[in-house]
Amino acid sequence: MSVPRTVPALIRHAASTFGAQVAVQDGDIALTYKELDAARVQAARAFLAAGIQKGDRVAVWAPNLYEWIICAIGLQTIGGILVPLNTRLKGAEAAYILERSGARMLFTVTGFLGINYPDLLKDQKLPALEKLVLFRGEHAGAQRWHDFLASGNGVAEADVVKAEAQVGPDDIMDLLFTSGTTGKPKGVMCAHGQNIQVFETWDKAVG
Repeated sequence: MSVPRTVPALIRHAASTFGAQVAVQDGDIALTYKELDAARVQAARAFLAAGIQKGDRVAVWAPNLYEWIICAIGLQTIGGILVPLNTRLKGAEAAYILERSGARMLFTVTGFLGINYPDLLKDQKLPALEKLVLFRGEHAGAQRWHDFLASGNGVAEADVVKAEAQVGPDDIMDLLFTSGTTGKPKGVMCAHGQNIQVFETWDKAVG
């Protein structure tokens, strides 16, 4: 069987192939491939409930967490574009990427390495940013991750299936910004099929 050419199709394929094997381990949290697939769908429902549509940009500014993964693949399931932010960025640097990408939502944390990321943005003008969601921690005006997921309960899974059917290999899944060492950071567009092809080629070469 050929490898699926979109992220949601790849996750579904992995769930049917590997089932109860552990896909993600984050401290005491272990998610099997089936559980990861279910979490992907729930996150996709929440994004639809938030009004996110194909082509909309959503940013993640957080360390490596299992919530990060679920957020990313849930967003990409409905054709949203992920904008990852380096946790070392300062407020103005992150704001530049948020503004340039037109991100409608930001997922972040408080307390990582003693940094409260929402506080770094309090003096920044981000007219496109509509919602702030915290994977972990508390901040005034921010929605908690579990509440965000629960907001999708009123969205039918059939709506996720319909949105996923509109996502193809040539659709953009990530907008990755360069480091900006010689100028302002520039957004690099990466497609579903393109990214999967890279890993497929790497796997064949390395094993």
